[in-house]
Amino acid sequence: MNWDDLRYVLALSKAGTLAKTAKQLKVNHSTVGRHVEAAEAALGVRLFARTKAGYVLTADGERIVQDLAQVETAVHRLERGAEAQRSAVEGMVRITTSETLGCTYIAPLLTGLRELYPRLAVELVTTGRVLDLSRREADIAVRLVRSQHESLVVRRAALVAYGLYAAAPYLTRNPVAGPEDLHRHPLLTCVAGPKVVDATWFASHAGGAPPALVCDLTMALLEAAKAGAGIAVLPRYLGDAEASLRRIAMPDEPTEAVWVTVHRDLRETARVRAVLDYLAVCFERDRTRLNPLEAR
Repeated sequence: MNWDDLRYVLALSKAGTLAKTAKQLKVNHSTVGRHVEAAEAALGVRLFARTKAGYVLTADGERIVQDLAQVETAVHRLERGAEAQRSAVEGMVRITTSETLGCTYIAPLLTGLRELYPRLAVELVTTGRVLDLSRREADIAVRLVRSQHESLVVRRAALVAYGLYAAAPYLTRNPVAGPEDLHRHPLLTCVAGPKVVDATWFASHAGGAPPALVCDLTMALLEAAKAGAGIAVLPRYLGDAEASLRRIAMPDEPTEAVWVTVHRDLRETARVRAVLDYLAVCFERDRTRLNPLEAR
């Protein structure tokens, strides 16, 4: 029995289609199909039912995949233990974070990290999807949501404050005296949801007025505000740095916590520890930039 064949079986059971599995494993779909067929032949059982919607586990497949998941967990634990034994600050560290925080805050920090550790490389994954640190999808996560998984070590690194911004020419033509005026302006906001503190706060001040632009990418809201499209809710560190924008003071401006997360088996690995310590120094240095409310 070939473990590599079984690895493809496990991946297909999660992805559901050959195309998605091939994309995740960075192979072509025929390779996935060949490994799955080899596993079924070696085991002597049918693992998947082929349907129009994709590959669905059979009863035999479900039982085998449960055992495979335990094997995969053990393999990842072995890998993390081996990583922790390495003492040199070198190699690749994969950081996952949101698009806005990754592009506008973390990416500019990497020059300083490279100067400290020339043999260290960083892969920055900016995505809204929560990657699984236990499965080595990333080494470090910098998120606006706190993970509750018992195998992870989580530390609050900073608070990010939010405010309202518009282009200076726009405000000259359309002044805003206070929250009571917001419903008369085009409002630019992110996608609403239980974890989106800025959208919830913005809606509470807008008097129920529908937004003119809704986008899950803060950089798009920034560009729209610079073009004079209306009033946008932006992180203070982003809006304050833009010379063409003016902040519109509002009561009870919200903040969101930034959480740095790492698997407990990797936190003392030299390369991971170096990145964690560097991020901690940067977040502390930029504390009032990220949250100017602390400077009051």
